[in-house]
Amino acid sequence: MIGLKKADIGDAKHILEFYQNVINSINGTEFNPKWNERYPNLEYIKTNIEKEELYICTKNREIIACVVVNNRFDPEYEDINWNVNANPNEIIVIHTFAIASDSAGKGIGKEIFGQIKNYGLKNNKKTIRVDIINGNDGAQKVFKRFGFEYVDSVEMFHPAVGLEKFHLFEYDLEKLN
Repeated sequence: MIGLKKADIGDAKHILEFYQNVINSINGTEFNPKWNERYPNLEYIKTNIEKEELYICTKNREIIACVVVNNRFDPEYEDINWNVNANPNEIIVIHTFAIASDSAGKGIGKEIFGQIKNYGLKNNKKTIRVDIINGNDGAQKVFKRFGFEYVDSVEMFHPAVGLEKFHLFEYDLEKLN
């Protein structure tokens, strides 16, 4: 079983390297989060570590996956007709979810999502949400396979590219109770 653990500040530079390697490895694939040298950056990583919201998965002391899990979302979320009516403290939002290319396709993402889902169920969350930047077709397919449903598309600001269209997806945890 793959285990997620909260990253600590000593992991920050390794996490930045991990994301940079992911960026380089996905060029020309259906996975296109439009990340670059501006995002995710070291400040973003350290901020999420300090908030205890950045999780890593390691194998042989190498980072093979990273994800930020919290309940923060862009203001545009408030205007969306979500499938699940939930207060901010009843949702989980997934950000900057990435798996090393040499670990992709091995079920690691599914295991990590399972752990996030279990956390949500244990902590009385109603829903898990994710926004996927336009053009990141691979991520849309993966989240649909995990059971997420497409909700809407909206323009939001992205630190790497500015104003961009995002596709919003939701996983209903209430249907599991």
